[in-house]
Amino acid sequence: MTKWKILMTLLVLCIGGGLIWYWVYQENEREQLRSEEKELGMYTNTAALLYMEIDYRGYEQGGNVNDISLNPTEQTDTIIERWEAVSEAFPTIQFPQKQIEEEDWVEVYLKFLESEGEMLEVIETLSANLPEGEDLGGLESLYIFVRNGVIREGNFEKLLKEKEIIK
Repeated sequence: MTKWKILMTLLVLCIGGGLIWYWVYQENEREQLRSEEKELGMYTNTAALLYMEIDYRGYEQGGNVNDISLNPTEQTDTIIERWEAVSEAFPTIQFPQKQIEEEDWVEVYLKFLESEGEMLEVIETLSANLPEGEDLGGLESLYIFVRNGVIREGNFEKLLKEKEIIK
């Protein structure tokens, strides 16, 4: 009888240990998938925001997210040119020259997101100095200009010309 109790206890412990191992294994797999999805999202968002072409062939062959290739387009170059001109005119706006030279496009994307707040602050500060009733086309006007080239207000266009960002 004692022998059976010992065998049953060992059997229960083995099955329990196996179930715990399987649960931990599954949880690690899910975490790895979530991490990979997050990285894929970064590449997709980078391509969308900076108007880049994205090539998944390396990822499809090897399964490594870092093998995804982001390729700048003419639109990407135009955004970068406007961003650089704006950062030269307003030094509080950071421009990631090193990351662009190294073609670290995900990092450029992250820096662009950070600079959106800096652009908002510049417009907010400049708008405070305007006569009542005048504005620079909204707080997002500088970001929208860098991203899309859109000039929403005459005062904003005048500012861009004064700062020699546009002609």
